[in-house]
Amino acid sequence: MILLAKIGIGFVGTVLIGGAALCSEGFIQVKVHEKQKDGTNVSLIVPAAIAPLTLKFVPDHHLAQASASVRPYLPMLDAAIPALEACPDGVLVEVINPEEHVVVAKRGGSVVVDVNDPDDVVHVSVPLAAAQASIHEIASHRGEI
Repeated sequence: MILLAKIGIGFVGTVLIGGAALCSEGFIQVKVHEKQKDGTNVSLIVPAAIAPLTLKFVPDHHLAQASASVRPYLPMLDAAIPALEACPDGVLVEVINPEEHVVVAKRGGSVVVDVNDPDDVVHVSVPLAAAQASIHEIASHRGEI
């Protein structure tokens, strides 16, 4: 009986530590609300640590063009993302016109994009560290274009 309790405690401890490690980079949040009647509402929250991990399983030929496009900009991105993390929170870009309102802001360690147009309301939040890791993972793919 004591052996089973020790095994159970070890299992629960492993799950808790694994969960904490998985969630340590924050969360990617996507919300979409279609304004039309019977429109779709989607709300998705996933640990940000899985974004670069899932990119490892994408076949090279699917990311070849994106990889070739992003590679020349890696030094600039590697300088810009830590600088953006060090900046105070605030609005980076805001577009207001009669048909839509778009806000790109930095909140905490994340870039947040909010869009409100006649058809949809969209909210996307991505931690900067996860974005940088994902960009590097995309750049590492070397498939045929």
